[in-house]
Amino acid sequence: MKRFFLFLLMAVPAIGIAQSNFQKGYLVTNTGDTLRGYIDYREGLKTPASFVFKTELNSAAPKTYTLKDCTACHIDDMASYQRFLVNISLGSVELSKISALVDTTSRRDTVFLQVLQSGPNVTLYSYVDRIKTRFYILDKAETFPEELVMQLYYRDDESGKLLTNLRYARQLSVLMKKYEKLTLPNEHRLGTLKYKEDELIKVAALINGQQKPKSKYKQFRWFAGLSLDMANTKFRGETPLASSDATSKIAFSPMFSGGVDLFVNPAIRRLLFRIEMAFVKSNSEVTSPAGGNSFDQLSMIFSPSILYHIYNADKLKVFVSVGSGLNYSKVSNLVNFRYEKEILTDDRRKVGVPLDLEKFYLTIPINAGVVLNKRIELLAGYSVPTAMSSYAYYSVERQRFRVGLNYLFGKH
Repeated sequence: MKRFFLFLLMAVPAIGIAQSNFQKGYLVTNTGDTLRGYIDYREGLKTPASFVFKTELNSAAPKTYTLKDCTACHIDDMASYQRFLVNISLGSVELSKISALVDTTSRRDTVFLQVLQSGPNVTLYSYVDRIKTRFYILDKAETFPEELVMQLYYRDDESGKLLTNLRYARQLSVLMKKYEKLTLPNEHRLGTLKYKEDELIKVAALINGQQKPKSKYKQFRWFAGLSLDMANTKFRGETPLASSDATSKIAFSPMFSGGVDLFVNPAIRRLLFRIEMAFVKSNSEVTSPAGGNSFDQLSMIFSPSILYHIYNADKLKVFVSVGSGLNYSKVSNLVNFRYEKEILTDDRRKVGVPLDLEKFYLTIPINAGVVLNKRIELLAGYSVPTAMSSYAYYSVERQRFRVGLNYLFGKH
């Protein structure tokens, strides 16, 4: 089982890169021609610099269009991009790279900008590279978009407080005034405006005299499920229960779980953050010729994780996930094996060492599985053994396997 999960994790990059995701759309070439067909729309952390295009879905010869080849790209109901020559600020938003001096450096380059909101007065765009996310605004009276500038810097005194230059709010204030949208409530709104996509889209829609468009795709979904949990307790270190002739009984128990999935790109749903809460009650039994130990354990497990679909077709998806698990456990019916350990003193006396388990401990859950018809999720999971005790001479570890089924709620 452990080898199976290791193989899947090693195979993720190769499988993920190989799979395409062609969706209906069109490209606009440098000559103004519109090419309708299918565009490979992939999930990524950066704004694309090229697009793979097919005239027919079953065509075996796709063509790549770069910044030199096309001026615009539109994927139906998903995303739209336009090519512009713009100034790109270079100031970092990483805390370790911020200083008391405001970084005003920039470069001028031709890039694709993603359309976030368009209307009769302004169009709002975004551009993402390895440095940060930037937003641009294009007034209908202008030819090129202007970057909405946000800069971070530290106060140059002993407080070291992180400050934000709200230049972007002042830029939007000018446009709101120009198009007669700068009311007193809206002016106050700009004073607390965050440099976030959702909030900037609302302001752009306000300038255009429109309502913020509702997304066709949900940002999250709920899930609930039932699994068969297989738990195995192991002793390590200086205790007879860790000897080679000690045996551990595997406990089979039902695990109830549920949570929420947060999509990085709701239109593609390939990469997501999963937050899961699980409840399981299991027993433990370890025996050796010198004695034994047993207990019941009721566990509540909070597990945030990253889930990636290595195959992401409409009717079938294959995924792997890895995360961390915060376990809160309550032990009952403890049959405590005490053994005598020699303490290095002058009289070489011995003391009894009891078993006392931690209430909180961390695990590393790894899962893999398939999703059928966007609703039924079948999974298998493994938790890397971690210590449930804090003794210097020996430790108690719990290894878990699970197989289960989740039901995915919501509109797909």
